[in-house]
Amino acid sequence: MAGPYGPWQPAPRPPLSGLAVASLVLSLLICLAPLGLVLGIVALVRIPGNGKRGKGLAVAGTAVGGAVVALATLLLVVGGVRFDAWTTEGGEAFGPRDTETGSLFDLREDDCFTPTGGLPTPGGDRLKSMSAKVVPCDEAHQGQVYGSFELEGGAFPGAGAIAAEAHKGCAPLLHDFALDTVTLPRVQMYYYHPEGASWARGNRTVLCWVGSAAGPLEKSLRQDAAAWDDAQLAYLTALRPAGEARVSRPAGEPRSDLDGATAWADRMADGASGSARLLRAEDAFPATARGPVDAFADRLDELSGVMRSAAKASTAEEFEQFLAGVGRKDGAREERDVRGALGLVLPGGGDLAG
Repeated sequence: MAGPYGPWQPAPRPPLSGLAVASLVLSLLICLAPLGLVLGIVALVRIPGNGKRGKGLAVAGTAVGGAVVALATLLLVVGGVRFDAWTTEGGEAFGPRDTETGSLFDLREDDCFTPTGGLPTPGGDRLKSMSAKVVPCDEAHQGQVYGSFELEGGAFPGAGAIAAEAHKGCAPLLHDFALDTVTLPRVQMYYYHPEGASWARGNRTVLCWVGSAAGPLEKSLRQDAAAWDDAQLAYLTALRPAGEARVSRPAGEPRSDLDGATAWADRMADGASGSARLLRAEDAFPATARGPVDAFADRLDELSGVMRSAAKASTAEEFEQFLAGVGRKDGAREERDVRGALGLVLPGGGDLAG
């Protein structure tokens, strides 16, 4: 067909905006959604001036990228506290608090509480909910806060490094809270520590708590030193180096973390020998307990030697072979003899000290 001005040609279509296309594509890739959001905004600004197509794509890319970024921010805020746990055998200084439901961030030392979503599942490391019901300690509950401490500031060192510091830092606080850990029920030791998002907001607090998955707790686990006489308190204090080393054992298996396992064995060697030395030096024990105390100190020195050898293991198999012999040298029988001579509750007595 020909017109008065020559052959008719369809008007050329404007080119498609590459920025708009890239915005939508990148927004659908979660890790690149922030870049998709930025490209979408740039495309929307440029398209009216350059006449290119793709405004709808840019709008979609901006919307999707913005939604993904907003959701990621929310998850970081809500998930800014990580809960880790390891299993151990195991008077309220600030007074009881009124029953209330609030955030786990609001818990303080001596609080007895039940996490709204229950305790973490075995092998898991996150709670299902970040809220908790705080109750008087003489009512049924699942956990109790036994201490907290502040990490040093600076750049975020990574969740693994912080978890290791939390693990070590919570161990001595347990003995401030309950010096005679032998008489605690079978509980798990938990802690929370800040991750990247909460660290950036200035959170440096590690909260340490114990929980029972076997059944509800119905009293405070805090122990009162006034309940022990001088000899009993001297004995429990002397055992603290060995006890703190024992509960600082890393959660991972030697096959996955040999360095952590051997470092713990070294701490155990120091702790056992330190407790043996304190037991021998203590003069508060009655004459009837002196023999059992010295026998227990000898056994702790043997345990220290085994753990010192385990600390030098070059393979996980070698490490496990050393630990296989610990049962014959852990001093369980000698410990019962000492506790009996001092009038302390025997292990497995089923009652809480204090």
